[in-house]
Parts: sequence; structure tokens; C-alpha cells
Amino acid sequence: MTDQPPKDWRDVWSAAWADALRATSLGWDLAVPICGGGLLGYLLDRYLDTGYVVTAGLLFLGVMIGFYNVLRKLQAEIARDRRRAENEEEERKRQ
Repeated sequence: MTDQPPKDWRDVWSAAWADALRATSLGWDLAVPICGGGLLGYLLDRYLDTGYVVTAGLLFLGVMIGFYNVLRKLQAEIARDRRRAENEEEERKRQ
């Protein structure tokens, strides 16, 4: 007897970890543009002595870019899941 789980379980865990990593990347796709816009705006405001005008503008732009990135990734994930479901349905019909 072997102590390894059946291949189906390994596939499930592999898919679960892949989905978890994709979900983690969504957070980075949202946070990096926001933080980058805020930091760049702050540095430009200090250099140009403009108060918080550039910070507010680049922070808003970072929020918009971050949400655009997340929306784009979610649409790609939904399309991937639909293709996977269609492939599974075709395999069931063949059997």
C-alpha cells in the first residue's frame, strides 16, 4: 500500500493552490498602483511645493488603474472557468 492520496486529490489540491495564488495576485494588482500613485504624488508635491494636488490626482489615478487591473483579471478568470466547464462537459458527453 502507498501513503500517497489518489491522483484526483493531488489534482484538487494543485488546482486549489493555483486559485489561491491567483486570488493573492488580485490584492497586489489593486494595492501596487494605489501605493505607487500615492508615493509618487507625495514626492512630486514635495519637490514642486504644490500641497497635496499631485498626490490626490495620482492617488485617484492609482485607484482607477488598480480596479481596472482587478476587473481585467476577474474577466480572464471567468473566461478560463467557462472554458474549463465546457471542456469537462464535452468529456462527459464522449463517455
